[in-house]
Amino acid sequence: MEIGFGRLAGVLVAPVKTFRSIGERPTWWAALAVLMLSSLGVGLIAAPRIDYEDIIRQQIAKSGRDVPQEQLDRQIEFVKKARTPLVAVQVVATPLVIALLTLIPWVAFKLLGSEIDYGRSFSVTLHAAMPQVLAALLSIPVILNRPSLGYEDVRSGSFLKSNLAALLATPDTKASVYALLSSLDVFSLWTWGLLFLGYREVAKVSTAKAATTIALLWLLFVGVKVGWAALFG
Repeated sequence: MEIGFGRLAGVLVAPVKTFRSIGERPTWWAALAVLMLSSLGVGLIAAPRIDYEDIIRQQIAKSGRDVPQEQLDRQIEFVKKARTPLVAVQVVATPLVIALLTLIPWVAFKLLGSEIDYGRSFSVTLHAAMPQVLAALLSIPVILNRPSLGYEDVRSGSFLKSNLAALLATPDTKASVYALLSSLDVFSLWTWGLLFLGYREVAKVSTAKAATTIALLWLLFVGVKVGWAALFG
């Protein structure tokens, strides 16, 4: 138990040492449990405060669609009723999403000649996500201090104003530009940095190979995010 939970703090303050330990004896259950619980906590606290009417109205306005008031009211009512089940679905889906995302770096490093197995790769990915848990915990007092959360509050993906979208974007900023700015987030970049350290130590590849691989995966992630926003934002 000490190994499992001790690594959650260790990866934030002594990542190289922690990832070397993971390489010798991978663990995942503690990191996964904390990720799911933090997501559940923030979701349950934020959901009652989110102004879904404001969000839906602004999304429709930006899309240029003309939606009848009766249909708009039905959409708002449906989202309000479904908000708690949606939080539960998001939490339950967390392990599957992380498991699928882990396949990408695992395959990439295997192609580079690493002997890393999927279990170790999964452990690296989970522990590298600990900055997201920290962000979630820091978000709770911010959320509790707000009577409601509107479109602009949730658009950047961070209640902490920790990315450039929250600091520089305006209501007129294009969706693709907004997606790019929101990718430059303190906690997100911290996670990518930990992925670099983790795979360098556990996959036992050179610093250059680890840095290049993770940088390319980050660019792929940002490219997909920006492209999606450009098409559907």
